[in-house]
Amino acid sequence: MKSILIDVFLAGAVLITIISVLGMLRVRDPYQRMHYISPPASLSSFLIAIAIFIQRGLKPESFKALFVVCVLVGMNTIVTHATARAFRIAEVPDWDPEEGEEVPILGGDEKVEEERG
Repeated sequence: MKSILIDVFLAGAVLITIISVLGMLRVRDPYQRMHYISPPASLSSFLIAIAIFIQRGLKPESFKALFVVCVLVGMNTIVTHATARAFRIAEVPDWDPEEGEEVPILGGDEKVEEERG
């Protein structure tokens, strides 16, 4: 019974990943494709960690798998944001804000200092 439960969790992880890949192939916009990165990184890895907990119990390798899930979920948001920013920079040749557009400006920004001085 235990091995069947493990197989179900692993099959669910694989199914989520396959559906995400098919979704990435289906959409046209790279911004939409980024949404399909999240399920394998979060849901699939979580299901694999559950399968490891079922198989190994409360052993150190189970908690390492849980740590890896936390890192994947945390890094997924960072990587997705960085990728979206890279797409935006590649699409827009002039990265400066348009007239009237509000942009938070840091005090030590060299360009701001040039305009003030």
